[in-house]
Amino acid sequence: MRPMNNYRKDPEANNLVAAYEEQFKSGEMAFFEEKAYLKIIEFYEKDHQLDKALEVVGHAIAHHSYSADCYTRKAELLIGLGKEQEALHVLEEARLYAPLEPEIDLLCAEALAGLGRTAEALPILEGLREQAGPELLSNIYLVEAIIFEQEEEHERMFLSLKSAIDLDPENVAALERFGVCVELSRKYEESVAIHEAILDRDAYSAVAWFNLGQAHAYLGDYEEAISAFEFAFVIDEDFEDACRECAGLCFELKQYNKALKYYYELMEAFEPDSEVYTAIGQCYFYLGQHNASLAFYNRAIQLDPLNDEIFYYIGQCYAKEESWQSATHFFEKAIQVEGQREEYYIALGEAYWKTERMEEAADCFRQAVEANPEEINTWVHLAAFFLATGQAEAALESVELGIEETESTELLYCRAACLIQAGRRQEAFFWLGEALLEDYEAHPLLFSLLPHLKEDKDVVSLISAYSL
Repeated sequence: MRPMNNYRKDPEANNLVAAYEEQFKSGEMAFFEEKAYLKIIEFYEKDHQLDKALEVVGHAIAHHSYSADCYTRKAELLIGLGKEQEALHVLEEARLYAPLEPEIDLLCAEALAGLGRTAEALPILEGLREQAGPELLSNIYLVEAIIFEQEEEHERMFLSLKSAIDLDPENVAALERFGVCVELSRKYEESVAIHEAILDRDAYSAVAWFNLGQAHAYLGDYEEAISAFEFAFVIDEDFEDACRECAGLCFELKQYNKALKYYYELMEAFEPDSEVYTAIGQCYFYLGQHNASLAFYNRAIQLDPLNDEIFYYIGQCYAKEESWQSATHFFEKAIQVEGQREEYYIALGEAYWKTERMEEAADCFRQAVEANPEEINTWVHLAAFFLATGQAEAALESVELGIEETESTELLYCRAACLIQAGRRQEAFFWLGEALLEDYEAHPLLFSLLPHLKEDKDVVSLISAYSL
């Protein structure tokens, strides 16, 4: 889960960061009071700029070399960057200035866990429990959960985090970790109950609403999930992940206008990225607004110029508008970037077909099969092309290969269509009967391949016989 940066709306934090960056640009050695340094560090940390935060903490230690807080902040950042061994060295320095500070021991245990030295980490936590108050004990359970996560003991991780939250429902770090734990342990129903209890005590816990939304989404309670994500984002308008999840879920449910509402909120509240522009483009595409869709795909490709999927989506827009030359251009670009996606070859094959580039079309459909021979759709498209262009024997040959590869019922319908087209009706009806016996519901495929068969009384009669 992405941390929230309320500091972006904190005038004091913004002013301090601006002053720091101005001094840094001018080449001066920035000097601030310890509290100011800590605030600047927190700003960068919340803004996902850990390297920048680490740079600032270096200056802070240079100017406040006796401050245990500066050393512990550096250790936290190093752990966040996966540099646990360096963090342990920094914590030894911190211990010189605050030998009895429990936070140092907690961070040591967390660093050791990150290094896989869990047997050394657990006794440290046991030593801290004896005189710990509720807040400290909650954090002890949190670090204990991190140790169990390293050991892949997800059940024990779950119980430790539950204990951490029971002791301190406002322990945001524990709540965030709990969301991860629920995914690992698949305890979504328990998660719903736990987070509903938390929200009964504190209806304004944005992270609890977010976790509740994720649990509901997994359980298929999609409207409840959307509502939970909405509450999370309303409570904390800087909660980017809540807005993204809400928009994404609306998109998956084909609620494209509602998805657009949240994607636009994302654009207004945060710096938009290629993924957001692409998602907006897809919403407009499915709403049939292809010009708007193209506008956002073009923004996306400017930020991510080697993204094959965006080229493919642009091609789809032009295909919908029957601008086949433009569609061809972008499908070709998609394949230049990624040459193993069967849907790209199928789309390009269709575009070539529309522009009567028949040999190139056939080659594309063959390449789609080569890219993913286990995908039934590739074989269907290849057979459909051959049938439509009067090459029944070539169609039959390709279908026989596809059946060997996939053992698909759909391809039995294709075999029947090929045999009818080749004039081998007796064989065709045998295989059509087999296909109907295996999967009657798939029979419309036969008519999509050869629409005139809807008027063939023998075919219609046979299909009717299997409908009973």
